[in-house]
Amino acid sequence: MSDPHPTGPEPTLAVALVRAREAACLTQDELAVRSGLSVRAIRNLETGHTARPRRQSLVLLAEALELAPGETRRLLRLPRGEQPPARAPGAGPAELPAAPRRRLVGRERLVEALAARLPGPGGPAVVVGPPGAGKTGLVLHTAHAVRDRFPGGQVYVDLHPASCRPFTPDLLVRRILRSLGDAVAARDPEEARARLRDALSGRRVLVVLDNAVSETQVRPLLVDGGRSAVLVAARRELSALPEQFRVPVGPLESGDAYRMLADLAGARRTAAQRPAALRIVRSCAGLPLALHIAGLWLTARPHRGLADLADRLAEEGERLGALRVGDLALDASVAAYYRPLPPASRAALHELSSMGAEFGFEDVVCRLSPSRRQAMDLLEDLLHRQLVRAGEPDRAGRVRYRLYDAVRLYVAHGTVPAGPCRPGRRARDAGGRGRVTEAS
Repeated sequence: MSDPHPTGPEPTLAVALVRAREAACLTQDELAVRSGLSVRAIRNLETGHTARPRRQSLVLLAEALELAPGETRRLLRLPRGEQPPARAPGAGPAELPAAPRRRLVGRERLVEALAARLPGPGGPAVVVGPPGAGKTGLVLHTAHAVRDRFPGGQVYVDLHPASCRPFTPDLLVRRILRSLGDAVAARDPEEARARLRDALSGRRVLVVLDNAVSETQVRPLLVDGGRSAVLVAARRELSALPEQFRVPVGPLESGDAYRMLADLAGARRTAAQRPAALRIVRSCAGLPLALHIAGLWLTARPHRGLADLADRLAEEGERLGALRVGDLALDASVAAYYRPLPPASRAALHELSSMGAEFGFEDVVCRLSPSRRQAMDLLEDLLHRQLVRAGEPDRAGRVRYRLYDAVRLYVAHGTVPAGPCRPGRRARDAGGRGRVTEAS
């Protein structure tokens, strides 16, 4: 259980147990047999559901994993990472939503990299990626891992809920000032921004901004000094932010995607129906939100075979409709990216969706505009908005592009949502249904 980054932050108990089990090449079922603990108990420990694990349970796991005595002692000392420290009277705000209970398969190194950055010199830490890639979950896992470094408080703002207009910078400044105890809002926007800079300079505060769509939303929070920190989940590139620590996230690799589905639906059930499980993983295209919804669908139907869901997802025209559980929907996540597009970008996206799986720049010129500059501008706008991705250049330096799978399905088979609403009001269209989820 050696740590490849010994100078980085200490992992939580949940993360350490997962690493140790995977290093031993054991499934949760196999570890349960070796240790005498139930599979459910091991799963609860690995996902952080068990806030105060029994020491004897950890000792049994260490023995089953054949850890050295020093590694066992370290395991017993690791932070549980679940219960926040008790708040003293008059302490700062604690606004973070609950951390996702499932483990972030394939994202552990990203959490460590972000945690090591906070607080730190320079600009904000920005997580950016396509719809359904799990940006919110990654940011919340990180925020909870480092919250004890920010005794001045933790402020959380969803800047652009799926069905509403984004916060303006001035609204955001006043919102954060209220969270930090400045009840009398300044009438002058410049005065309000000055007050916020003063508050962030004098206290150690973590500000988490979810669903950012522009640099102007983040810029008022940037203060020199390194005491406070800003952690951002962004729906598009925020290229104009100075000194940002950029963390791109995309679809999971196939192995990680399979492990995520197995964690959610049960390792034994998934292994027993592996061909159907692999079909589900392929249909979900590595998107954590899609896999999360698929896992919840299966968990709610223990009497159904995995092939039932695999068959539902096999038909492309029905796939987005099938990837809905309760208030979670993959098409709502894509709609949040599609809705703000200017007309020219919407038209370009529809043209590109009809060009096959991959396309080159010359194809874009032929279909979008006779002007090469205009065609490149349209393509780069879609790239920056995380709707199109670029492959690696070939030997001749040519790059092939493709739409993210969920975006392609939405454009080809989805319903264009209605216009946005005011902050705090819900849209009535099918694509604006739900709250932003941990895997968006």
